[in-house]
Amino acid sequence: MTETLTEARFIELADAYGAVVARWPEAVRADAMAMATRPAMQAVLVEAERLDTRLDLWTVEAPSAALRDRVISSHRTPLSRRARLWWSGIGIATALAGAVAGSVAASAALPSDHAVSDDATAFGDLSQQDS
Repeated sequence: MTETLTEARFIELADAYGAVVARWPEAVRADAMAMATRPAMQAVLVEAERLDTRLDLWTVEAPSAALRDRVISSHRTPLSRRARLWWSGIGIATALAGAVAGSVAASAALPSDHAVSDDATAFGDLSQQDS
């Protein structure tokens, strides 16, 4: 399927790919070359060429060595620190897993008819003991 090249599409392609039609998608190049003979489309290509020239002149200075070194050093974390973080995370996860397992075991160990009273201690229910 070939697309019909409209003037609006020609302008979009000039904005996207610049004034050199050889850089445009191959499927529209022949139609674009034919359309480029129209004065209105020649004006579009002239404007695209001006933009291409301005973009070609634009440069960015390389970052200074000091900035580069600061960025690189800010992202370095010593292996020993990373290992401590991992081990502390594993320790916390183990403690939480132990707490959950202990809670489950304690609730499973209680008889279902067990009633908690105000006299209950870790050593048993004081209200049920003979004095």
